[in-house]
Amino acid sequence: MKAVVLGSTGLVGGELSNLLIEDNRFEEIHLINRRKCGIISEKVSEHIVDFEDLSTLDLSHIDVLFIAFGTTLKNAGTKENQWRIDVDIPTSVMKYARKFGVENCVLISSLGVSKSSLFFYSRMKAQLDENAINCGFKKLVIVKPSVLDGDRKEKRFGEKFSIQLGNFIGASGLINAYRPVKAKNVAATMIQGYLEAKEKYTEIVSKEIPASAKRYFS
Repeated sequence: MKAVVLGSTGLVGGELSNLLIEDNRFEEIHLINRRKCGIISEKVSEHIVDFEDLSTLDLSHIDVLFIAFGTTLKNAGTKENQWRIDVDIPTSVMKYARKFGVENCVLISSLGVSKSSLFFYSRMKAQLDENAINCGFKKLVIVKPSVLDGDRKEKRFGEKFSIQLGNFIGASGLINAYRPVKAKNVAATMIQGYLEAKEKYTEIVSKEIPASAKRYFS
């Protein structure tokens, strides 16, 4: 199979790219980035693109598009810029992929998103989910993790606190659905979810990720 990854410089995207390299079912991996990610493999082709103009990008003969792309409000600077990065760019890539006949997509979203939420981040991710559904993929898998647990290049104090709190609450058994999940397990679930999906639309929520990842690694 031939895969495209949007967002390999991120936490989940980096884990996903490494898993795809080791997975013999995938013979070609194409990375779409704004900057070089440093991943080197004979299987990997990296495409540094201007997301305002994708016309030089060839996505023909691609089996599946994986999207693990996004930023923080702090890094984006404004809500408008974060929306452009988290919603507009992935949507443009999905629509562009469909023009080339790409039929399958796996997207990272977030747990409990809603267009009517009081929180900007939740509304933003809900809009991306809707856009993905409207693209008309033959197979669409949306993975919705809780807080991600992994080694980021950038340190996020709020996220670290959320991981500690989530692990405590999860261990107590009170809200197991919101227990933080390992980034590598989310990446594994993206692949496993694609391989297992039978329906046009499949949603995998956070509490289902550990079991899905276990099936992938078994």
